[in-house]
Amino acid sequence: MIAARVAAAFLLLAAAGCEPSRHAPVDPVEAGASPNAKILPAPLANETPDLLDASVAEATAKIIADDYGRLIMSEASPQSPLPLSPATPLPDDALSPRELPGVTLEAAFRFRDVPQPPKAPEVASSGIHAAQKLTELTWKVELAETGRMRVQFTSRALPLPAGSELRARHDVYGEVLLWPSLTQYRVVPPGALRTLLGERRVDVTPLSTGSARPVGDGKRLDLDVRKVEVHGSLGALYIELGRVPEAGDGGPLLCRALLEILGVDPKSPECVAGEVPLYASYAWQGGGGVAFEVTSIARRTDLISTDMLMPPPSAAYAAAGLPSAQGGVFLTRDELAAIREEPLQLPASVDPGAPGEGFVAVNQTDALLYLLVDGIPAVAVPPTSERYVIGPLRGRYVVQWRTFLGERIEPPQTVEMPARIVRSGAEAADGG
Repeated sequence: MIAARVAAAFLLLAAAGCEPSRHAPVDPVEAGASPNAKILPAPLANETPDLLDASVAEATAKIIADDYGRLIMSEASPQSPLPLSPATPLPDDALSPRELPGVTLEAAFRFRDVPQPPKAPEVASSGIHAAQKLTELTWKVELAETGRMRVQFTSRALPLPAGSELRARHDVYGEVLLWPSLTQYRVVPPGALRTLLGERRVDVTPLSTGSARPVGDGKRLDLDVRKVEVHGSLGALYIELGRVPEAGDGGPLLCRALLEILGVDPKSPECVAGEVPLYASYAWQGGGGVAFEVTSIARRTDLISTDMLMPPPSAAYAAAGLPSAQGGVFLTRDELAAIREEPLQLPASVDPGAPGEGFVAVNQTDALLYLLVDGIPAVAVPPTSERYVIGPLRGRYVVQWRTFLGERIEPPQTVEMPARIVRSGAEAADGG
């Protein structure tokens, strides 16, 4: 709608008067060459593009706000959302305090081809079930009818720590990433959401226009859905879009985000008001994939507008860095120990690098890798790094290396712990 889209002009005019902050020291997780260096373009320029001409600037003089804080301007204004610049702080958000209609979603990412634990008397099914619940890859998503989205990271096992947030608005392309406790924010330009979630980096993936075709209709969560296949240069996305009028202009924001992960331009006509993605399944060109599933949906009339400010007044602009992942170990010593009833009496390890207990996960590749133990996300190991994990009792376990978005899913292997579990870069270069 014109009212929702016009805020981009206001936002960028305000931004034009802000001198970009000096870059902070680069966070260690982003130091060095990008793993995507062979396929990605150079980072976006620091300068804000000249997206507004004099006629648009003149039109912005007629801006007014409606009762929901939405900006309204003349028809001379641009009709399409404008991209966020990655190196420019955002002006204060003009959304006024009030309650908004919309929906709240509970959702989760689902790993594909997850191995099962070994069938043995010492395997504690109750402990495994508890660990699986603790490491579910969950999001809480709020979509406001006026064209706002707030995504809360509610899992301890996501690439970014619990308490982080993504926020988006209908009149701009891209998102804002918020640190836990809303202390800092970083602009995530269009095309960077894939690397943010998959690699813990903010590098722009080239976006393609993609192609879509309908593949039928159905039901999910007792809602009518239309089923669509979207194909891009990186792979394909099967998506089920449910008709939820209460979501209004907030629904397309989640759709845009899911398309960006595929590397498809968020301008896609498949993202329309009043529809919400309820299920999405990715299949990458090189094999593998991951799914995204909405598990519950609640219609709301009381979403708090100030919870969707972009950015909130408490958050300082960060030109670089990301929220700390606190070592990337997702379970405590006791939680890991509980997946076995008792230790096995095994011969001492002949590997001189094996620790006295638990395991050392060694990632020699150029990608952020998860290590699953008995199908449970145990640790995320940055490129060319290692992590020491204590807790698993002496015994046999099934382990598997994979990336978060499933571009790489390694065959499972059985190991005897304590162990040193290595994923070599040479194996990755050879395709495993």
